[in-house]
Amino acid sequence: MMIHYGMAQWQHPAWVNWLYPASLPAAERIGRYSQVFSTVEVGSTFYTKVDDAQLSRWYESVAEDFRFCFKAPQTVTHRLLERPWHEIQGDWSAFMRSLQPLQSKLGPAMLQFPSMCDERTLEMIFALCDMWTLATPLSVEVRNLAYFDKNQIEQRFLAGLSDRNVNRVVMDSRPVFSTEAYCDSLVDAQKKKPRVPCHPVATAGYPVVRFIGHPDLPRNDVWLDQWAKKLVQWLEEGRTPFVFVHSSDNIAAPTLASQLDQKVQALCPHYRSQLILPVSQEQGSLW
Repeated sequence: MMIHYGMAQWQHPAWVNWLYPASLPAAERIGRYSQVFSTVEVGSTFYTKVDDAQLSRWYESVAEDFRFCFKAPQTVTHRLLERPWHEIQGDWSAFMRSLQPLQSKLGPAMLQFPSMCDERTLEMIFALCDMWTLATPLSVEVRNLAYFDKNQIEQRFLAGLSDRNVNRVVMDSRPVFSTEAYCDSLVDAQKKKPRVPCHPVATAGYPVVRFIGHPDLPRNDVWLDQWAKKLVQWLEEGRTPFVFVHSSDNIAAPTLASQLDQKVQALCPHYRSQLILPVSQEQGSLW
């Protein structure tokens, strides 16, 4: 039984002297991060072509059981409707080639489609899934509300992913939209995060969850309790979930991940956690 917990980044100014000491060079922080978490979302590949040498350095910096979850290039997902199909195929193939040397440390790669990609793009989404050649998992996130209709479109989407052994990315942004935006981080989160229904359906063996927590930490308990039950269910089904915990400013994301994991442990006596946070910033500074 294994749950991979991770963040949307491996370094944050507020994590200095907690997850890693201030004396540790920035380039080495991924190694320290990987001693606490077993996965990470890598958004760099969404924005630009990451140099192969840089990918190799990241790969060499982490343990054998660590898993990178790279995001597909925006030229593939966010320009799906405006670019020639052969160009999209070319960028998707180049992305797969760049990841091939990293396969032993890959978790589910992420195809994240914007809200403009409605049901008319479903066959194109499936075509990209069919092109996936790596032995590691693939996942798909959609943001158009047509894919959350609990009817024919969502059923076609889920069935197509299941037939292809592709994981659905479940976005849970309910916490950050549960109150008015009373601070800068909530204002920013409510502008940037998608407000889509949370449908926690697993379509393959490595379901992906993206949980966006509220800065008022106790407010998250109701949703963390729900996710703990769902994660235990998936574990009992033999699945290996990947859970990426965000918060409105990401400062408290590690704490939320730990709280969720503790709830899983309370529900599942056979589960053995590998997520152990430093008890305090003082302890972290001794690393």
